[in-house]
Amino acid sequence: CITILHYRSDHFNISSHVLFRELYFLPIILAGFWFGVSGGVGTSLAITLLYLPYVLALPEGISSYKFGNLIQIIIFNIFGLLFGLLFGRHKRQQQKLREAESLAAMGRAVSCIAHDMKTPLMAIGGFVQQVQRKVADDKLNKKLDFAVEQVRRLEALVGDMLAFAKPLNLQCRQGAVNDLIHEVVLISGEKAARHAVTITTELQEDMPTVSYDAQRLQQALLNLVNNALEASPQGGEVILRSQTDGTCIAIEIIDQGNGIPKKQRNDIFTPFVTTKKEGTGLGLPIVKKVIEAHAGSIKVSENSEKGVTFRFTIPITSPQPG
Repeated sequence: CITILHYRSDHFNISSHVLFRELYFLPIILAGFWFGVSGGVGTSLAITLLYLPYVLALPEGISSYKFGNLIQIIIFNIFGLLFGLLFGRHKRQQQKLREAESLAAMGRAVSCIAHDMKTPLMAIGGFVQQVQRKVADDKLNKKLDFAVEQVRRLEALVGDMLAFAKPLNLQCRQGAVNDLIHEVVLISGEKAARHAVTITTELQEDMPTVSYDAQRLQQALLNLVNNALEASPQGGEVILRSQTDGTCIAIEIIDQGNGIPKKQRNDIFTPFVTTKKEGTGLGLPIVKKVIEAHAGSIKVSENSEKGVTFRFTIPITSPQPG
C-alpha cells in the first residue's frame, strides 16, 4: 500500500513522499517483533525490491532527493537486521528468565517433597531389612527383597531431587580434563563390563588446564557415560573425546544406541522428562545445571550411523578458582 502511494503521487511532491518513505519502518518493526531477524531482514529486502524501481525512475531534476532515497534503502536493511537481532536477543533473554523462574519454583517444591520423603523412606527401608533378617521363608524373602529394591529406588529418586534442588556452590581448581576423563573411565569400567560395552578414549594432547569443580564435573560426566553405556547394545562402543579450540575445552560422549527421537530431543534436559522406563528424569537436568554453573553449554546431536553424541563445552578462563 505504501509503494502504491508513492507511484500515485506526483514526483515533485517531496514532502508526501518523505512521509510515505518513513512509513516503511512500520512493517519492518512489526516483522522484527513477530519473527526476529529473519522477519526484519526479509521485510526490508521486500521493501527494497518494491521501492528501488520507483527511486531509480525519479527524474534527474531531483537527484539529491533520489540519492537520499538510496541511502534510506540501505538504512532500511541495516535497521531490519539490527532490530531483528536486538529483539531476538531480548526474546531469548526473556525466555531464559522465565525458565529460570520456573526452575527455581520447581526446585523449591522438589526440595520440600524430597525432605518430607527422606525420613519415612529410611524408616521403611530399615524396618523391611529388620523383618527380612528374622524371616526364614524363601518366598516371603523374595517379596521383601523386592520391597527393599523399590525403597532403594525411591531413595535414589529423593537423592536426585535434592541434588537438582540444591544450589551449586562450586569449589573450582585448575585441572586437566583428560585426567578427569581417565578417572571416569576407571569408575565406569565395572558397569561397562556388565553391559559388554567397550569404552574408548580419543583425547587431544596438550589440552590446557581449566578451572572446574572436580566432584561436580565428575558427577556430570559419569551420568552421561552411564547413560551411554545403558543405551549401547552388547558389543558396542562408547567413545569419550576431548578437544580444544583455544577458547574452550569440549568433551564428547558418543554412543551406539538407538538414539533419541527428534520430538523428545528438545525436552531431555527438562526435569522429570525421561526416555527410560525406570528413569527419574533428573539426571540430564542435573548435568545441564552443573555444566552451566561452569559457564558452559551442552547439546545433543544424532550420529551419522547410529546413536547420539552429547557434547559439552567449558570456557578456558571461567569460572575462576574458588
